Amino acid sequence: MNELENNKRNFDNFKLSIKNSLARNRTPINERAYSRWGYSRTAPVANDFTLDEILEIIRSGDIESLRELSRYYYRTNSNYRNNVDFLAHLPLYDSVVIPVYDHEKGSKSQITKAFYKACDFIDNLDLPNTLSRITTEWILNGVYNGILRTDGDKVTIQDLPV
Repeated sequence: MNELENNKRNFDNFKLSIKNSLARNRTPINERAYSRWGYSRTAPVANDFTLDEILEIIRSGDIESLRELSRYYYRTNSNYRNNVDFLAHLPLYDSVVIPVYDHEKGSKSQITKAFYKACDFIDNLDLPNTLSRITTEWILNGVYNGILRTDGDKVTIQDLPV
């Protein structure tokens, strides 16, 4: 028992033992996983911009260059990122489903069933998080393209390339 306690408290080779265990259990992954900005679905920024290049991009109005400049500043400038995130998360994205009752269109039970189905759809879509993400992409790129996909009760909006 005394030997076990001594082994527990022996920190002489602790760093070496951790390094060896990590080397044995290491999973090879893509080098792009170690990005400066973390995971992002957009292409990495190619280069830094000089002031003259920025002015030329703004004057020319080239959409692709403006998008790359916007993504660059979102990743490198905390003020720009905070402003984009603030604008994207400012709305609450609350939703209200209002049933419309029409005597000719169906019975009260059918309308109630359709109302609950619409409420479940909105709940499964997770509007506050989904619309905040979409708004962030829209502010950064100037446009958002997505397609609504359903699989049973699961609902998601799949991003399409810009």
